[in-house]
Amino acid sequence: MPEVKNLKKHNPYISYIKGWAIISVILIHLLDWSEMGQPKGLQPFKELLYPSVLFFIANAGSVIYLAYSGYDSLKKPTLRLIQRGLELIGVYFLYTLIKFYIFNFGQEPFYQQFIGQGKFSLTHLLTLQSYSVPISIILTIGAFLIISPLLLWLVRKTKYPKSLIGVLIALVLIFNYVLPLPQNTLTNFLYSKNLILFPLLLWLLPFLMGFYLALDGMDKHKRRYLIIFGFLTAGFYFYLSGQGAWLRPSGYMYPLRLYYIFYSFTLIYLLFYLFTWLKKFNGKLLKYVLATLRALGDYTLSLYVLHWVVIDLILWIFYPKGYFIWPGVILLLAVFIGWRRERIKQYLALD
Repeated sequence: MPEVKNLKKHNPYISYIKGWAIISVILIHLLDWSEMGQPKGLQPFKELLYPSVLFFIANAGSVIYLAYSGYDSLKKPTLRLIQRGLELIGVYFLYTLIKFYIFNFGQEPFYQQFIGQGKFSLTHLLTLQSYSVPISIILTIGAFLIISPLLLWLVRKTKYPKSLIGVLIALVLIFNYVLPLPQNTLTNFLYSKNLILFPLLLWLLPFLMGFYLALDGMDKHKRRYLIIFGFLTAGFYFYLSGQGAWLRPSGYMYPLRLYYIFYSFTLIYLLFYLFTWLKKFNGKLLKYVLATLRALGDYTLSLYVLHWVVIDLILWIFYPKGYFIWPGVILLLAVFIGWRRERIKQYLALD
């Protein structure tokens, strides 16, 4: 079966983590947009879900290196990555415009924050001062895909690729958290001041970290990186605790801070260990669940956009009964799994 042979080249653990990420993001949106996300008892559980936002960015960096670094010529990867990046940006603006012109925003009170400020116009949407659908993360991922051929070229042209990417990571760290940069048009854009864009320079850090970890053998050195990120996370926790500051990592997502970054990478490596352990068992149901999770991980961006379409449609039709989004999104996942059943069978065949 040639399809299975090609799939053997893929890193299964990256797909498992991406599958975890898309399910986690969907659960967050189901809880929040069905107005079930506020009970205090759910908050510890949600702290395990919030890192999935960073997973999307970091795994994008990892996958770019794993998928494209082995090409003899970078021409084909460059064209693919730029095309894919532009497609994501196009999807964002297409969805934004379609929803803006056809949707009844009185049935989604969330957007009153923009309407009340007089920022809900076509101009404000196109200049990223407001949004009609909260999927701006794909703009950031799209931008990173467009610039990623430069990273592949730099890695290929140097004798010390890990050192080079490490220097880039250090520079971004310094720009983000050490140097007081001047306020001007460029820095306002890069840090998304008064924009709904995920700040490019802040989120470039986890993207580069994901790229570096793939370059260094992301799952081969999982013990080393679990210790490093776990130690850094614990250090921030005790420091913040001593300062009487907020201790939940999710409070440091927007704007992006190191505590949330290190916590998220710690969870990534805990998941590496979890999935390594689970793969040792031979139960048919478990194997099917893992194969399904891996298949979902291969189509995260498609599922991300589609689940928002379902949420929007259901809120439009059934408002104010927001809890209807639960059966709607579950049905979407069931249909998607059925549609990708051949990929799931291929993954089962690999085991």
